[in-house]
Amino acid sequence: MLRNELQLKLKVNLNLLLKNQVEILLYPVQELEQILKEEKESNPFIEEVCVSERAYQLFEEKKLPEPKFRVHPLELLQRNMRAELEGIDLEIVSELVAQTDERGFFKGDISSVAEKFQVPEEYVEDIREFVMRLEPLGVCSRDLIEFVRLQIEDLYPEEPELLEEFESALKGGSISESAKLKLSHIRLSPIEEEVSVPRVSKVDAVIELDDGEMVGYIYEELIDIRPNHSYMEMLQRVKGEAREFLKEYMERYENFRKILAVRRENLRKILNEIIETQEGFLKGEGNLKSLLVKDVAEKVGVSESTVSRLISSKYVKTPQGTYPFRFFFVRETVGGMSQEELMREIKEIIAGEDRRKPLSDDEIAKILRERGHNVARRTVAKYRELLGIPSSRKRRLK
Repeated sequence: MLRNELQLKLKVNLNLLLKNQVEILLYPVQELEQILKEEKESNPFIEEVCVSERAYQLFEEKKLPEPKFRVHPLELLQRNMRAELEGIDLEIVSELVAQTDERGFFKGDISSVAEKFQVPEEYVEDIREFVMRLEPLGVCSRDLIEFVRLQIEDLYPEEPELLEEFESALKGGSISESAKLKLSHIRLSPIEEEVSVPRVSKVDAVIELDDGEMVGYIYEELIDIRPNHSYMEMLQRVKGEAREFLKEYMERYENFRKILAVRRENLRKILNEIIETQEGFLKGEGNLKSLLVKDVAEKVGVSESTVSRLISSKYVKTPQGTYPFRFFFVRETVGGMSQEELMREIKEIIAGEDRRKPLSDDEIAKILRERGHNVARRTVAKYRELLGIPSSRKRRLK
């Protein structure tokens, strides 16, 4: 009788059984809230999903602020290209990018590029594959399948078979509910929109300036799942088939609490790393510094794919505007600095020079090395030119 009564009351949703509960790491807060509400309706062990009033005050984006630093995906790629490559390699990359379509897919011919630069085709192909893995991921992919394979390697490295499921779906075939859920997070083109302009009504994290200190808040820290003690007690009393039936829902409740704890703990650690590394930018006093997913993963104590899942499709509101989490992950140059940081230091050094005896690129490189940055003269020259600063000869006062 109890079983029949519960079956009428509960709508069993197999998509919420959390057999693939790691997927909840991917959801932004809007989707997470919806999932929790749906689970509350179907799971008797959840009495209430409690959201602090402060959560609405902090995280609601009633009017999205205009970010002070807007970056188009191709501009971001250009930065990372210049930070990673130089000389003929950079020229080849520029040619490859010039032969991509508006969605970021490579439509050119490798052999013609190789002939133009007098290098082997394998050399050009190696560079193309290297560029595909720069941020934003996938630019210069040959086609959708190659781009999707890259994303699966990034988000689901242990499940390469997802690519077969994706290809099956493209042909109109049926795929598993598990694969459908995972593939819903896959983008269909490398270039979509400016990376710093969110289309969200609620952010996942907030960074505020409080008495000169940067303070971060995570949405999960202000949300909780309150258990239904009546059903907890009932589980202890009933036996047999009814107990097994109730136990399933109890396990689902516990799984939700665990995955929320994982999100809460690791997003907090990631946010702390962002605050520590990018404090200058967040205070409006500097540029972004180098911050890599692999380094954060090592500090947090999780895999790179877990960090990728956690920062995917999530936004953080800061004193400088609202940005995707990924915006704060910047590749470093060979000198151990981000391009923005290196350019800022070069600009500061030149601003303080004696204009009667302006510093040469070699002298600037020496100053940077004394500061602990292993930067070559040609690198200084490259970034000085990007800043639009003339050579020492042209800067000398007559």
